[in-house]
Amino acid sequence: MENMCRTADGSLVVKFDRHVYRLSAIKKAAYKYGGLFHILIENADDFIAATLKPTAACQAADVAAGEFCNEVLDQDLREDIAAETSGIRDLLLAHAFSKTSLIDLDLETEDYEPALKIRGTAKPAE
Repeated sequence: MENMCRTADGSLVVKFDRHVYRLSAIKKAAYKYGGLFHILIENADDFIAATLKPTAACQAADVAAGEFCNEVLDQDLREDIAAETSGIRDLLLAHAFSKTSLIDLDLETEDYEPALKIRGTAKPAE
C-alpha cells in the first residue's frame, strides 16, 4: 500500500487523509484491533498517522494492517450513514416513545400530602 510503511522496529505506519477519514473512525478501528496491535495515533497537517506495532497475538501483520484499513473505511461509512439517517431515527424514536408513558400513571395522579404528613414533613396549613 502506498500509504503504509514499515519502521525499523517492525511497526507499520498507515497514513489516512484527514479530508477523507474522520479521527473518530480511526479510533474505533484502533479499539477493535487493539488485540493485534499496540496503536499510536498522531495528528499531522494533512493526514492522521496510525502506528501499528504487532503484539504476540498478531501472526500476519501486513494482512492485519490491511484489514485495519478496511475497518477504518467501514467505521467512517457507518458515521456517514448515521449522520444521513439521524432525522429519520429521531422521528422513529419520538413516535415510539410518544405512545407510552415514561412515568407510572398511578404515581402521576397520586396525592403526596398524606405521605408527607406521616413523615412529619408536611407544610403547615395556611
